[in-house]
Amino acid sequence: MKYTIIKSAIAVVCVVALCITSWVAVNKYCDSLLDSAKLAGSSSPVTDNTSDDADIPSDDTAGIPSEDVTDIPSDEKTTAAEQNETTAVPDADEGTTAPSADTQKNDPTAYTKDQAVKYYTDSMKKSFNAPKTTIKTTQTIAISVDSMYPKAAEKLAKKIVEAYAKTTESTRSFAKGIATDDGKGKAADHVFPANLDPKGAKAATVTKKGNDYEINILVVPEDATLTKFPVYNRQCSFPLDLGSIDLFGLNITQADFTYEGTKIKATVGADGYVKYAEVYMPLAGAGGGNFIGIKGGAEVSGSMKKTATFSY
Repeated sequence: MKYTIIKSAIAVVCVVALCITSWVAVNKYCDSLLDSAKLAGSSSPVTDNTSDDADIPSDDTAGIPSEDVTDIPSDEKTTAAEQNETTAVPDADEGTTAPSADTQKNDPTAYTKDQAVKYYTDSMKKSFNAPKTTIKTTQTIAISVDSMYPKAAEKLAKKIVEAYAKTTESTRSFAKGIATDDGKGKAADHVFPANLDPKGAKAATVTKKGNDYEINILVVPEDATLTKFPVYNRQCSFPLDLGSIDLFGLNITQADFTYEGTKIKATVGADGYVKYAEVYMPLAGAGGGNFIGIKGGAEVSGSMKKTATFSY
């Protein structure tokens, strides 16, 4: 998927938080951001960029399908945005004992970690390319400006962040993976990627839920910088990409982000088609930059959550 200006809502918000450095820079930078967002139709890799109702998201609890989900504690660092997270997390050592070949073939709950990840990716791809499917997505982004300098820019930065923090919903129909309205949009772009390498999973389990199977995957933590992208998060979600934004002459000198453990969940029917899927991606980072010789920086934390409900 080719990134273009204002392609990532996360990037918009984080760059605002990281890079607003003075009232002089703020006036020009923020006006340009808002104008560009309007021209770009508020499109984002985590939002359906061809739907008329695609906006940039918000509150991490709005519009989320009701699911029977149990959070399992982990000893990873917890961000403020994780307080509203609902995706179950498998234990890191679950699903790693290899059962017999016959059991593995017939019982997804006996899958090893690698097999559970493959089961997820295969099911998602099968669903993306179904003869006919309608997919409703709900996307939420939550960003907190934890600290910032100079302090004079902090208040306005937080207001801009709040303006972009809105939940959005979009529903589109597809035939064999291609949108039926314009014949161009792809189902995978409407939802999120499903190409996770099993090496990128810290843990993965499959459990039986009635006649369905629930898959839970915990992605390994990853660090990223201006030039180093998170390998595995790009395979299953839409991580921050500063290169996707026109920075209007602003020079980024530091952008260090930590993806603390993206969580994936999917409910798969006995026929192998996905009924529901979600990705929850927590993010924390620090960065800085300069504009017309004025330097500044910030620390931010937050999350992206996107859900998809499939009907056939």
